[in-house]
Amino acid sequence: MAKLAVFVLFKNVIHFGDRPFLSPKLVRDQCKNFIRSFQYVLGVVHPHRSNFSVELNRTLISDRHFNDIKNLEKYATKHINWYSRGQKDQVHPYFNYLLLDPRITNELRQRCVRMHMLDVWYTFLRAIFYIGKGKAARPYVHLRQALQLFQKERPNLTLDYAGRVRLARDPKLALILDIWRQQRGVLLLRGFRNIGSDDAHTREAAMIDALGMNHLTNRRQGAYFGVVRREFTIVQRKLLGIILLYKLFKLFMNKKRERELHPEHFIKSRSKYQHAHMSLPLANA
Repeated sequence: MAKLAVFVLFKNVIHFGDRPFLSPKLVRDQCKNFIRSFQYVLGVVHPHRSNFSVELNRTLISDRHFNDIKNLEKYATKHINWYSRGQKDQVHPYFNYLLLDPRITNELRQRCVRMHMLDVWYTFLRAIFYIGKGKAARPYVHLRQALQLFQKERPNLTLDYAGRVRLARDPKLALILDIWRQQRGVLLLRGFRNIGSDDAHTREAAMIDALGMNHLTNRRQGAYFGVVRREFTIVQRKLLGIILLYKLFKLFMNKKRERELHPEHFIKSRSKYQHAHMSLPLANA
């Protein structure tokens, strides 16, 4: 046990010239991560409470289960091989996107060095509140709809009856307004660009099933097409969703900083909007 702890520490030695140096902060963080990993192995860590699917919750049990996500690539490959047949010369403008709550991520990229990877993975998943598909400026439609309600409530901080009914029917808009009221902005992550409509539908449906409708603000489940619809079982569809979420997780963690979308990004004249949205933060996968 002691030898293993020393090995973990010296894997992350900082070198100054030819002399290795262990930063006290680095030692402390590595010790915490080592203890956390050992607790996961022993099963003494309380499981993360979530509304995720059983299959996705399993990836949060231990390091081994998390690392097994990479073995799910075969499901994505099978789907891509089906869709790629006869599609090479066609132009596809669709993509998938996630809306995330920055109050949960809270600059996760910078904080992750002090966190165990399972906790980082869980934080990313918990921050996702909407999964969508579209092309061009489709993700910003939700934010413009929320802006209409946000501007109505600004004078007296109350909405009329129609506005309250709309929020009750669309929890996505209610959550966006709640984020804006706390002076934060919505995070937008775009991925899987340049794919077809059926492909985008299938990826969206798989990720929704993996995360679970009880966790998301999506009001409808997605639709499957092609080999995923014909041959995949319900469990395999969720496993496809997990590997897709993992790909977007890696994309998100490679971003240098979290760029939040505030109402000010959208309070522009209608004629200027098409030009303005091009400067908003985007992401690719």
